[in-house]
Amino acid sequence: MASTPKVGSHILVHRQLQDLIAVLQDQQDKLRQELRTKEGWVSKEQFEAVQRELQFEREEHMKTKAKLSSESEKLQFALGEIDVLSKQLEREKSSFENALGMMKSKAQRESHQASQLKDKCSEVVAQCELQEDILNVKDLRINDLKQRLTKQKQAHKAQMEDLEIQQQQDAYISRILEESGQGRRRAGKTGKKGFSKISDEEL
Repeated sequence: MASTPKVGSHILVHRQLQDLIAVLQDQQDKLRQELRTKEGWVSKEQFEAVQRELQFEREEHMKTKAKLSSESEKLQFALGEIDVLSKQLEREKSSFENALGMMKSKAQRESHQASQLKDKCSEVVAQCELQEDILNVKDLRINDLKQRLTKQKQAHKAQMEDLEIQQQQDAYISRILEESGQGRRRAGKTGKKGFSKISDEEL
């Protein structure tokens, strides 16, 4: 990028040199024409002046030519650098486009995977909600069964208490009846003995 202004200056110098060469050629043509108009006679002073001017112009032309050659070399070098940088930029652009394409492909794959994961998560959430509803129903049923079992335990306990009381009552009644029966048997045996004794005395 830094060599671009140099290219513009080289072109400007080249054009200026071309203009200068054209001007010099015009001047030479004019001098030749003036010499011809004077029928081939030229004074020594004029000749020396023209010769010095021509020599100066030749020297200036050589300097300009050398400068132009140097600037041309610089221009070629700058053009070579531009070509290298252009190729490098093209390679970097290609690498960037390839990397960008890979990133886009990766982003699309990850987006697709994210969409699949989102759908799967939604499905799992729905299953969890369904299982939660089922668990809630089961909890309600378990609580109902617990209440029934508690009531059954209480009823069974009451029945067992009633049964125990009934057994105690039955045992008490049986004992009383047994004791009452034993007393009657004892009384009968005593009466028989007394009757036999009286009979003996009477005899």
